[in-house]
Amino acid sequence: MIRLLPLALILILVGCAAPSPSAPDLTASAPTLRPTPTAAVVIATRTPQPGFTLLPSTPIAPAPTPTPCVNDAAFLSDVTVPDFSQLAPGATIDKRWAVKNTGSCDWNSSYRLAFIEGNQMSAAGEHALFPAKAGSEAVLQVNMIAPDVPGEYTGRWQLRDPNGSPFGPVLFIKITVIPLATTTAQP
Repeated sequence: MIRLLPLALILILVGCAAPSPSAPDLTASAPTLRPTPTAAVVIATRTPQPGFTLLPSTPIAPAPTPTPCVNDAAFLSDVTVPDFSQLAPGATIDKRWAVKNTGSCDWNSSYRLAFIEGNQMSAAGEHALFPAKAGSEAVLQVNMIAPDVPGEYTGRWQLRDPNGSPFGPVLFIKITVIPLATTTAQP
């Protein structure tokens, strides 16, 4: 046994001195990437080169701004029912005025003849115009009914553009409604 002792002792000492398998390292390390250099981006632009520039030989005039047209009219005559006409109560009136389009605008159905004051004599308050070119003559017509009560009556009318703005002269009708003759029986 004594002989075994030194041998056991040597084995123990050699076992202690021998490297033992190492325990795994538990420290985690993140992989690192080395930055790779990026190439500089070059944007190509056209650099003006010395040379010449073409200019028009004559200056370009700006487009003219259209001038708005002007609305106007002139009274020419009473075509029917002259002033101070004597009418029976309830008589039908076909009133017509001759006018001239003295403005620079052409009239269309958006233009109106509108009642403005006096006695309307059962007429509509507005009447569409027939087309009339600038510089041309036109006849304006309004159908009315004479009042039932005898007396003098006047109605005033005026032209209006599509926006409702009045223009031109005030046109009027002036009538006298006379009483119907009464007949008396002879004895």
